Amino acid sequence: MSRRPRIRSIKPEAWQDERLGGVSRDARLLWVALITLADDDGRFRALPALILGHGFPFDKDAPKKLDGWLAELDHAGLIRLYTVGQHAYGVFPTWAQNQRISKPTPSVLPAPPAPLRVVEEVRNAA
Repeated sequence: MSRRPRIRSIKPEAWQDERLGGVSRDARLLWVALITLADDDGRFRALPALILGHGFPFDKDAPKKLDGWLAELDHAGLIRLYTVGQHAYGVFPTWAQNQRISKPTPSVLPAPPAPLRVVEEVRNAA
């Protein structure tokens, strides 16, 4: 199911987050693109063609580098990648703290596995 990307906000203090500062500049650009790609629950399809077409349609080197950028963001805890069946997805673990959705549409994408949610709840409580 295709849907249009939504208008999203990035808090000014996001740029002082050491996790975000610890990834490459291109990974930070990907992070912004994924925010605008995510649904109202902070989930997105981690499908390279979809991500590249959305955030990097003019960059010829992006297809070779995308996996590395996604890995950087996942390793930093800025996104979490997961699979359900044969499909790859991603989610922003702190989405609810950083986005206010006025008229939320329930996600049609599967939720991350329960252990992923538990890990993020513990990390966010710290």
